[in-house]
Amino acid sequence: MIKKFLPALVLTLAAGPASAAIVVSDNFDGYADTAAMQVNWGASGAGSLDTTTGNGGQSAAHPGGTVNSWIGSSFALTPTATQAIVLTADLYDDATSQNERLSVGLRNGANPLFEMGHYNGADGHYFVRILNTSGNEGWVPIDDTLNDGGIVAGWNRYEATFTLTDLTVTIDLGADGTIDGTFVSTGAPSANAFTDLRFGGPSNLSSGGGGFNVDNISLTTVAVPEPTSMAALAALGVFGVARRRMKTKAKASV
Repeated sequence: MIKKFLPALVLTLAAGPASAAIVVSDNFDGYADTAAMQVNWGASGAGSLDTTTGNGGQSAAHPGGTVNSWIGSSFALTPTATQAIVLTADLYDDATSQNERLSVGLRNGANPLFEMGHYNGADGHYFVRILNTSGNEGWVPIDDTLNDGGIVAGWNRYEATFTLTDLTVTIDLGADGTIDGTFVSTGAPSANAFTDLRFGGPSNLSSGGGGFNVDNISLTTVAVPEPTSMAALAALGVFGVARRRMKTKAKASV
């Protein structure tokens, strides 16, 4: 009876925290040209469709300056006790200059404001900007050692996870599945919701060292495990260890 029940219970508990809802997901492959892309990303930004340079298919190219903002749908997102917000994007770095100001970001005016990407700061190349939310750090490097040996051309995957207590940003250089740098900022989120998803120059700034490409932009909400579910999973783990020990003892006594 227990053997049949436990796997089902574990699957039920494990399935809950993994559930996610897609808010925006764009790999730019479905657009015929820049005009088609602008239906979802607005016509006022400097971005254009690049049909040849994508991290699998097409991408958007941006020289810096005026951002392209998502207008394909509306949203208002705030992290809660039961819901985290996850923003993921692939950014292409041509490695020709560190004098760049280019990012993918979420904001609601300046409160809250979040950006991740390239910034010409003194301590690195891969930066985040956090204002009026999750610690209010300003511009900070994800990891100031990442470009000690120089920057390398290629696609890099950025991911930001906003919760009720902190913000975690990771970077996967080469988008090969290995996390190369992590930045955590502790603090409560803004009372205001994120309503604007964008890419281009941070706050519409120019980029003296050239532009970038962006691909596979994903904005999702992810269910946060309830304390009772986590406690139950922990209890099941202890129970499993105890059962294995009992089996081992039984075999030893035979």
